[in-house]
Amino acid sequence: MELKRYYLTKSDNTRRKEKLEGIKYIVLTSSKYSGFSALKNRNIIEKLKYKEDKEFSCHYIIDTSGLVLNIIPEGERAICTRNENFDSKSISIMLCLDKNSDYTKEELNALKKLIIKLRNKYSIKEENVVREYDVNSSRRPIKFVDESILLYEISENENS
Repeated sequence: MELKRYYLTKSDNTRRKEKLEGIKYIVLTSSKYSGFSALKNRNIIEKLKYKEDKEFSCHYIIDTSGLVLNIIPEGERAICTRNENFDSKSISIMLCLDKNSDYTKEELNALKKLIIKLRNKYSIKEENVVREYDVNSSRRPIKFVDESILLYEISENENS
């Protein structure tokens, strides 16, 4: 799993530099843009600092190639679910969609590795790996809500 850090700049809309209260959850979401790389999605999030009415961020973005981009440090709160209580206790991961609005095998493999790494590092229970949909009913990540990608297959830890 290739991981690169490219942190967002400080902004009330994306990176407030507020400390997490403890890490109990991993929340999965997805980009709304098909065919955009992790870097392009990151740059779209970065530009939200100029929009007063838009807030969003996540800790990680996984590219369709399997590249993992870390855009907010794990110790800081992201604005993913817009549920402040939940966001203050979770690490969020955004998946990119390929040109066919799907996820790739490389992307899902990187997701599984990242989830296992985070679950082991922070002792996160398997049932605490959730979709954004589970927190705020947003249809994200879309393929985990509408289709047959089963969350437990992705979040399962070999040591569980």
